[in-house]
Amino acid sequence: MLSDEKLAQQILVGDEAAFEELINIYKKSIFTIAYRMMGNYHEAEDICQEVFVTVYNKIYQFDTSKKLGPWIHRIAVNTCISTLRKRNKVVSISFDETYIPANDLESNELYEDPHLIIEHQELRAEIEEALMQLPESYRIVLILRYQLELKNQEIAEVIGVSRENVDVKVHRARKALRKIILKRWSEGGLKDELPAL
Repeated sequence: MLSDEKLAQQILVGDEAAFEELINIYKKSIFTIAYRMMGNYHEAEDICQEVFVTVYNKIYQFDTSKKLGPWIHRIAVNTCISTLRKRNKVVSISFDETYIPANDLESNELYEDPHLIIEHQELRAEIEEALMQLPESYRIVLILRYQLELKNQEIAEVIGVSRENVDVKVHRARKALRKIILKRWSEGGLKDELPAL
């Protein structure tokens, strides 16, 4: 596999195989960001295409002394935010206003007990729905942290803030997510304790 720098250089000189390699490397993470932000499969597919068109057209702006991942993920985040704004569903988005990954919900001992599997699937669905109710600035840090499993420093590079700022945002976003789920559960008359998020 080529380094980010080499990949960018080869794309710049029109190497289609290098661009295909870039798509293969990043398509899953870009789709994850788009799907979690938009909540719609078809919109997520459209955004993926738009992101890769933007990457292809703007690869000359990429600083080859840096990593390609944060630059591409930032384009994905910005494309999602731009699409949401066009939809008039976002009043304001500020990263300064400050998810449980699927793997954590499917530990090895679960497959033996169908009741546990159903409980965990229900909890996962609750989390998915609550995630869509969060402000976009909270949603994106949780997606990058728990879906893409980026470290806080990497998230900081993607959204263009300090790592300390990301620490605060992740903490507040988790707290907000938990509050939404607990509120939904209390409205539904559920008395079960919510596992720590």
